[in-house]
Amino acid sequence: MLNEEKVILMTKMAAFIDREGKKNDAINSYFKSDYVGFNVIKAVISATIVFGICIATYVLCNFEAVLSNLYNTGNLLAIGRRVLMYYLLLVGVYSLVAYVIYSYRYSKMRKSMKAYYGDLKKLARLYEKEK
Repeated sequence: MLNEEKVILMTKMAAFIDREGKKNDAINSYFKSDYVGFNVIKAVISATIVFGICIATYVLCNFEAVLSNLYNTGNLLAIGRRVLMYYLLLVGVYSLVAYVIYSYRYSKMRKSMKAYYGDLKKLARLYEKEK
């Protein structure tokens, strides 16, 4: 005979697996520090690429002004410091945002997985009780 409580619990668990399970399993295979660190490194690489594209676009669009600025100032070190400061600012902010986002995602995943494991234990108890 079908136990209504078991059917409801199994349906809830199957819906969780279809909705979030595969994504959560991929995240759950990491420790929190590994998951967050790996994604922050990816964010730093992405920010570096974006910064390079932005600098290249600016130089190409304003090539004459950039060359005249370089020729008139003649202080490449000051210009390099300013570009480096902008780069570090962009990477720092981007890394901080990535750290917060991926820490939140990991914590949210752990909470939902704890609920799923709790449902698994409850289902196991129902089977034991039935025997």
